[in-house]
Amino acid sequence: MLYTKMASPLGLARSTSAARSISTLMRRSAIASVVSPYAAATASASRSAPLAISQCARTAFSSNLSQSIRALSQSSNTAEPAFAAAKAADVDLNQLPKDAQSSAARTKDATFASLRGSIDYSLLKALTVKPFGYETMSAVQQSVLHLLPELASGVGANSTPMPDGQGRDMLVKAKTGTGKTIAFLVPALEARLRSIQDVSKGRFSKPWLDMLKRHRPDLDVSSLSKKELDEITKQYVNNTVGALILSPTRELATQIADEAKKLLTHAPDLKVQLLVGGASRNFQINDWRRSRPDVVVATPGRILDLLNDVGMMREAMTACRTLVLDEADTLLEMGFRDDLQAIMKHLPAKVERQNMLFSATVSPEIRAIARASLQPDHRFVDCVPAGEENVHKHIPQYATVLETAEEQIPHILRLIAHDQLVNPGKSKTIVFAPTTKMTEFLADVIRDAQRHFPAQSSIYEIHSKKDQRARFNTSDRFRKDKSGASVLVTSDVSARGVDYPGTTRVIQVGIPSSKDQYIHRIGRTGRAGAQGRSDIVLQNFERGFLHFQLDDLPVNQLHVDDLAQEVETLAAKFDENPQEFAVPDEVFEAARQAKKELKKGGRGRDSFSTPGAKPPAEIRGPLTGKYESSELKPLIAKTLANMEESEESREVFTSLLGFYMGRGDELRTNKLAVLDGLKQWCVQAARMEKAPHLSDSFLQKMGMSMRDMRGGSSSSRGGRGGSGGGYRADSSRSFGRGRFSRDGDSRGDSRDFRGSRDGRDSRDNRDFRGSRDGRDSRGGRSNFGTGRDARQSRFGSDSSASKW
Repeated sequence: MLYTKMASPLGLARSTSAARSISTLMRRSAIASVVSPYAAATASASRSAPLAISQCARTAFSSNLSQSIRALSQSSNTAEPAFAAAKAADVDLNQLPKDAQSSAARTKDATFASLRGSIDYSLLKALTVKPFGYETMSAVQQSVLHLLPELASGVGANSTPMPDGQGRDMLVKAKTGTGKTIAFLVPALEARLRSIQDVSKGRFSKPWLDMLKRHRPDLDVSSLSKKELDEITKQYVNNTVGALILSPTRELATQIADEAKKLLTHAPDLKVQLLVGGASRNFQINDWRRSRPDVVVATPGRILDLLNDVGMMREAMTACRTLVLDEADTLLEMGFRDDLQAIMKHLPAKVERQNMLFSATVSPEIRAIARASLQPDHRFVDCVPAGEENVHKHIPQYATVLETAEEQIPHILRLIAHDQLVNPGKSKTIVFAPTTKMTEFLADVIRDAQRHFPAQSSIYEIHSKKDQRARFNTSDRFRKDKSGASVLVTSDVSARGVDYPGTTRVIQVGIPSSKDQYIHRIGRTGRAGAQGRSDIVLQNFERGFLHFQLDDLPVNQLHVDDLAQEVETLAAKFDENPQEFAVPDEVFEAARQAKKELKKGGRGRDSFSTPGAKPPAEIRGPLTGKYESSELKPLIAKTLANMEESEESREVFTSLLGFYMGRGDELRTNKLAVLDGLKQWCVQAARMEKAPHLSDSFLQKMGMSMRDMRGGSSSSRGGRGGSGGGYRADSSRSFGRGRFSRDGDSRGDSRDFRGSRDGRDSRDNRDFRGSRDGRDSRGGRSNFGTGRDARQSRFGSDSSASKW
């Protein structure tokens, strides 16, 4: 590059391009008014004393130029010229205020492209090019990501304050389906990348210094060579957790891990660890050994289980840089408060880490956990505009109270058929059941009846009895399904946080565990402004839930006959004019694009075997009369014939009995009414010859007193609270909160797996137990970063042995 002398205040050699830049800026910007006087004065001084430029003049120049750049930086239109002027004039940007530095380097707007210069290029490329290809940020993404890069800078007592004076910890309130995952993943990954850079430059955080003192006490960190810094950087990335993200359910945790892996498409060195129950515990430990814990996504039960037993994980967590609680309200509702507090004891002090809580609601309980885990100066980001209704307020909601249990299955089939007729080529339905056994039962019935639906349908089934791999695969296939006629039958493992794009209807069979769960379920549809609909199908004894729990929601009552008439009208309309129900062109185009993407990925001729690439299902006729009761009842009877003499229906009855006996507050009815209602379901809906007999001792175990079994008081026999399924306003006091045969995920991983440890034998406790100071249970020194002891050969050679 050519250099030339110019009449500059400092008389330094500059590139011709830099000289041209300053010349242009001095003519066209407000900087000229500041630079010109000092340029003239110092030029005169340099002619008389070329080797002794006035230090006073130089200081005054830098000060006034900095003030001009600061003023220019207040406007996004002049930020880039100011930044260029500062660089060209050799002004130290570190001497400028932080807000001037950051705003001079970028222009803030609603596009992801405006993050250029604020985040690592690999993350920006993933967001704006491939694999995401995003253009515009959502409200919650703007609120969080525009705080970068300062948000991802160092933490600790000596860290630089944020420009606005608030802290880096965040409590974020945002509606479901608004892009929260990207909003917390990008800062977490950016912080990890920056912390690695800091270590490579010899800038160590307090938790990392403490770890070095424990494991390399002879190391002098004040004078490290380049080679030593490179070695320590490798140790840092292998032995510290960058970000710990806690999720209430395995499905949501898997979804977050997948998003993180996509964000790291162009940063392959960084790795994601997924720690959830249902997967092999030993595999997760070995994978931790072989890889590096840049991002750890976990459910509370599994991560606490591993922290209690595995020394290398426990030690790595002591230097965790970022903690994220996703769906924090759900974590508390599912009873994870104690687990969260136990996990935080393994983390650095909250002043030495960054903490982010994301929640759809901010209750007093959320405020309490925020006080425990966030810094006092944390910022509250509310992305729900004042007066804007939550998603469940604008979704059309319908409730059907069945006169007899015999109507249950025909009504569910009509609801699925109705959705396929009103959303040709776009139907995507989720059917929720209260227990695992009921989920299996409904899935079998719907799968057998699918040939009766208007379009050829794909039926999916998810519940806690499925192994984790099967659940992951099923969830992923349904998420990508664009066949236009798909049905997912699931328990509450899919109720919270999991995103199934394009879901057009949610059907709830029976009551959910709570009103909040009802809201979370219907939140699977109508996400991110899309259209959707919710239906809940209740038996007569469940009527109280509708009147006492959903009374403040816009729920419309739908009679069985009204739906039957509407479906019959649509069927006749299709037979008269099928073109009116043709699949829209844009749906076909989306399917063609999905097929192309799969071919690019090497799926070849088998691409249409994947639901995401199937051509949209078209409505098949004739349909007139197909959904009348006279047609549906024989179909259902044939489907149930194979179950009648089996134990399946009895097991469904037992699971429902256990579920409903603990729901007195929600149902406002007595236990005898619940029992009678479920017996009617066995005979009328499940087509059993007679209801199962229950012994007195069994009923007592279920919480029923002898008075209940004899029929209760006179008021419970005939009136409003009788066995006919009514409800009694004052009966809630007599009901407990017991749990029986509920879906395994209702509590989370800690109860499901803490006892069995995934089938591991007692030796695992000895193999992986370690203490914070690196000593195993026998008092010997363990290998930090490896989790090994004398039995390390049980897992073969440990690839992490060279970490220290």
